[in-house]
Amino acid sequence: MKKIIAAGALGLLALMSILAYALSFSLDFLSSQKFVINGRQMEFPVIDYNGHVYVPLRFVAENMASDVGYNASTGITSIDQHSVRFDDVVAAPKPEVVYEKRLGNGSVWMQDIPLLQGNSCWAGCIQDPRSDLTMLKQAEYPAVDVKPGAYIGIRYPKGMEPKRMESSFITNVGGKEKFMVINMDQGRIRLPGEPGIYSILLRSYWDQGDTTYLFAVKIS
Repeated sequence: MKKIIAAGALGLLALMSILAYALSFSLDFLSSQKFVINGRQMEFPVIDYNGHVYVPLRFVAENMASDVGYNASTGITSIDQHSVRFDDVVAAPKPEVVYEKRLGNGSVWMQDIPLLQGNSCWAGCIQDPRSDLTMLKQAEYPAVDVKPGAYIGIRYPKGMEPKRMESSFITNVGGKEKFMVINMDQGRIRLPGEPGIYSILLRSYWDQGDTTYLFAVKIS
C-alpha cells in the first residue's frame, strides 16, 4: 500500500512539474494580428508563442509577391521573389506595361513602355492641376512605335493586383479632353488598326487608394 501511495505521489509530482513547465510558456493558437504589407492592411490568425508571433511561411511569401514551394524528395522549401516596383512618390504598387511585339518567327518580344505619373493617392498624394494631355506634352513623352491591332499587356506583382482597373483613350475635342473607355481583356489592351498617335490613361483602384499613369503609342 505504501508503495502504491509513493508511486502516486511521484506521478502527481511529475505531472505538476510538467504543468509548471507548460505554464511558464504562453501558447495561443487563436490569436490574430493586423498586418500592413506594401500599404495593404489585413488581419490573419497567428501563433503567439511565449511572447513571439509566428505566421506561416506561405503567408509571408505570397504576400511579398513570391512563390513558395516544397520538394518532398529533397525536403527543401524554395521561395522565388518576383520583380516588385513601387512608385517613388506615393509608394503604390507600379504596374508593368509592355508592348507585345510579335516577330517574324512567331515569337513575342515584350517591350517595356515608360509611364508618366498622373494624379494618385496612396501613402502620399499627387494632385496636378494640369490636364492629362498637357502633362504628356510638357513632359515631351516619346510615343512608342507599335503595329496596328497590337496588344498592350498590363501586369501587377502577385498579391498586389488592384480591385479594379480602367483604361481610356484621351483626345482633344474643341479644347476639351474626351475619354473613350477601352474594353480590357484580362489585363490587355487591344490597339486600333488605324494609324495615329494615341494617348492612353490607366487608372487602378485599391481600398487604400488609387493611381493614374499615362503613356502614348504611335500606330504606323
